[in-house]
Amino acid sequence: MEILIFGIILVALMAWASTRIKKNAAAAFDAESVSTPAFTIEKPAGMLHVLNGNPELEFEAYSKEFGTGVMSKMRMFRAEVKKLHPTGIAAKIAEIKKSGQVRDDRKEVIDGRTYHVIEIEEGGTKVPCRVKYKIAETQDAAYVLKLRALEEAGENVFETLDVMLESFVLKDAEAAV
Repeated sequence: MEILIFGIILVALMAWASTRIKKNAAAAFDAESVSTPAFTIEKPAGMLHVLNGNPELEFEAYSKEFGTGVMSKMRMFRAEVKKLHPTGIAAKIAEIKKSGQVRDDRKEVIDGRTYHVIEIEEGGTKVPCRVKYKIAETQDAAYVLKLRALEEAGENVFETLDVMLESFVLKDAEAAV
């Protein structure tokens, strides 16, 4: 009889823990505002903000969904922010423009800071992707936001990534201290 009671209690605890884990895992894919000392960005719903991921990246997130067919092991879309030395910004922009067919290349000014916004198509017929970059610099560093989506993602995904692109803003050096 004691074993039966212990078994019922154990099953109830396991069910409670499982429900709690599922709820927390689902919440990880909710929309959120990510703020670091250097920048802010809005992560849309359906993306997971990777914590303790690639140490070379200031920010990393990826979609819950995967591609289809031969791209079934690739995430539908990814986002990353990388910090560069400010003297490397011109070389990085040139490298980006050579990496694929340029669809958009413009500058925008937000709070007195100039951002370079570049969109390219890359991958050809193997893995067709659209990649959007937003690049800006502070006094001591340059930051590159890279949003990469499989071409099959659809316009609603690209619109969501555009919102994320627009939300990426560097903070003032005085405010970051």
